Amino acid sequence: MSKYREKIARIEEKVAQDQQRLRDLKSRETAERRRNDTRRKILYGAAILSLIDTLPEDKKEDFLRRIHRHIHKEKDRTFLELEEPLEEESAEHDDSGPLQGLLDLTE
Repeated sequence: MSKYREKIARIEEKVAQDQQRLRDLKSRETAERRRNDTRRKILYGAAILSLIDTLPEDKKEDFLRRIHRHIHKEKDRTFLELEEPLEEESAEHDDSGPLQGLLDLTE
């Protein structure tokens, strides 16, 4: 093997190792992003559940009804023991946001 062939082979091996390291780092970054997203969902969910516990019964029902409108997957609705959404509920669109009046619920 010529000296150039040996250098080329070493460099190609180093490039392959660097590419593997890059794939590993990207994989770790993706896993960290998923963990952070899951943690964020858990924290917000816990905060909302805590808020719900402080609401008077009539406002609690209204708040839960608003949240339930945004749970669309059948398996999630089954897990939460929710009824199928009514046609008018699923067709309803509130231009002011899905949880409009959230702050009003606590007053």
